Amino acid sequence: MQTTLRVPRIHCDGCVSTVTRAVQGLPGIESVQASETTKEVKVLFDPATVSEEKIREALRTVGYPAA
Repeated sequence: MQTTLRVPRIHCDGCVSTVTRAVQGLPGIESVQASETTKEVKVLFDPATVSEEKIREALRTVGYPAA
């Protein structure tokens, strides 16, 4: 399953790195693409292993809540 989350606080390469590491650390994540230009995080994941809410929670935990 794929989801695209808007994350307005992404503004630099460091933000992209932090967001990517936070989401990639979850079980069931297949790929993560974060962009400072679009302020979006595209995530390909296995919904049987991880939920979109868990992904959102991981983002909130590192200070980048999804809108």
